[in-house]
Amino acid sequence: MKIADEYFNNCRKIAVRNPELMGKKVRYKAFAREKGIVVGSNKSVNFIKENTYGSVKVMGLKDGDIFHSGEPVLIIEGNFYELVVLETTYLGFLSYSGAAAEMAEIVRAANGTPVIDMSARHFPWQIIEETALAAYLGGAAGTSTQAGYDYVQKWYGPVDDFKLYASIPHAMAAVAAEMAERERLFPSIMAAKLFHEIFPDRPITVLVDYEGRESDVAKQAYEILGDKLFAVRLDTHGDRQMQGTLTLNPDDELPIFDGFSGHDYDILGPPKYYTGNGVTIESVFVMRKFLDSIGAKNVKIVVSSGFNKEKVNAFREAGAPMDFIGTGSWLKFTMFTADISDVWENGDWKPRLKVGRTHGDGSRAQVLFERK
Repeated sequence: MKIADEYFNNCRKIAVRNPELMGKKVRYKAFAREKGIVVGSNKSVNFIKENTYGSVKVMGLKDGDIFHSGEPVLIIEGNFYELVVLETTYLGFLSYSGAAAEMAEIVRAANGTPVIDMSARHFPWQIIEETALAAYLGGAAGTSTQAGYDYVQKWYGPVDDFKLYASIPHAMAAVAAEMAERERLFPSIMAAKLFHEIFPDRPITVLVDYEGRESDVAKQAYEILGDKLFAVRLDTHGDRQMQGTLTLNPDDELPIFDGFSGHDYDILGPPKYYTGNGVTIESVFVMRKFLDSIGAKNVKIVVSSGFNKEKVNAFREAGAPMDFIGTGSWLKFTMFTADISDVWENGDWKPRLKVGRTHGDGSRAQVLFERK
């Protein structure tokens, strides 16, 4: 098997040439040294089923189940020569469990603010589907690709609490800039108008940082689109500050927003999240106050750019008035391993685990597939 570690392929070649090993029945246990949320169990079962022909039994936890450090997520019984080459692949499927756990941490930190998976553009396209599934199992409100969205539907059917999200990227503003100049509009607003012409029934979220004039763009968006404007998205990059925020020296006293002081670093985490370049806590307060001042109190605020769990927690603890969080900064993999724990010898299972290895007994494992 080309996708297996070669030492497993060598084991299979040895086993099929040795009558005593050819029929040897073994029990594998797959586990990780950290806790998480199971992702990849369903796919692993299908993979094992499709790549074995003899008797096989798979027990374990299902996708979405919480597992503990050292607890077997899969227990697989079957012929050694068939199972030995499968380990590399199903451990890879299970590695997305770390991503689900990481998303769950972000969702918990967000404390009710919907979190959107936007990781697709940062990683190889081949992992879009599994990443979206991990996001869903971790509690995300949606994802940014049709492929990821469809994959979640494939396993779980229509789920109303997981949606396909899309706003208008900087690229559309760039190509619409010449048209915008003719109509004396900001490019981001021209892009929004074009979006509305093609998708009149979709909510409009305007990305306001392209021109470097977030408040001015937000104001024009509301003037032009009115009630059709669903949200503005803050994505100010780390080389500049958002329009309307304060330029502070290190020794300056930080401002207070709605009773929250930037001196409360003990709950904020790194001060960089409070003010300065990029999407900051201050920038969200400033944008909310500005929108309210022009009558756009119903317009939502979407934040994106570097929202890992630490940043989300800082914004939430500060009470930043954000309505949606888009993040690509969450993907994490958990390293799983698998051992042969028992070998069928003389009519019974005999422990054959490597010396010093310990893990759970798999008491929570359910039968996921069996072929006799």
